[in-house]
Amino acid sequence: MEPRDAEELARARLAYVSAGRPALCGPRRAAAEPVPEPVGPPAPPPPTPAPRSTGLPPRRTITLKHLWVVAILLLCGVGVAVAALARSSATEVPLPSVSVVSSPAAPVPSPSPTPMVRVHVAGAVLHPGVITLPEGSIVQDAIEAAGGLSPDADPAQLNLAAPVSEGMQVIIGTSGDPQGELNGASGAIAGGGSPGAVDLNSATVAELETLPGVGPVMAGAIVAWREENGRFTAVEELQEVSGIGPKTFEKLKLLVRV
Repeated sequence: MEPRDAEELARARLAYVSAGRPALCGPRRAAAEPVPEPVGPPAPPPPTPAPRSTGLPPRRTITLKHLWVVAILLLCGVGVAVAALARSSATEVPLPSVSVVSSPAAPVPSPSPTPMVRVHVAGAVLHPGVITLPEGSIVQDAIEAAGGLSPDADPAQLNLAAPVSEGMQVIIGTSGDPQGELNGASGAIAGGGSPGAVDLNSATVAELETLPGVGPVMAGAIVAWREENGRFTAVEELQEVSGIGPKTFEKLKLLVRV
């Protein structure tokens, strides 16, 4: 049908409907022809066209592991930056130099030699002769320096604790003649006794107890006599002390002095 005929037909239908007449049915469509079924195996699907290459790398999926790595790297970078900032901001203050003035060393005093005394030891000793002893030694030290007592020695009449002095002579008695002697360099001392003997006027109770046969009671009696009668003027006055008889006096007369 040509366009002009179709247009006229449309106008005629419009006028027909406008007049209140029932609408006309449209032209019937031709029945659809049946589609013939394919014979044999179905044909394969058409191939999927390959994606066009854009020249860019393929996209990668970001996972949680990647985020942790990025966070650790960021923390390391921040730490390095803070350390560098702290190092650059630290100011090094030089210490003031202190000059040390060396003072001259004080002279070390040399130890003074110990004074020595020479003593002649004779009598009942193993090696009689002149010996040298440190100052402050006693009769016992002199006997030991002379080799000790001989088998027949009897030193009971000597004050072994008496101090010795320069040029002193110590004679050790024997059992047959027990009378020992302590002689100074100038011989016997006036008033009896010897230079190493105990001084009756200045000796304490403890010093008097070093004498043979003198105990605390007798030493106290000697001190009491001295306080009551004054100084001893002679060794013989020792016999006036209570408890000292002739026998005891014979033992003490060479061991004491006034």
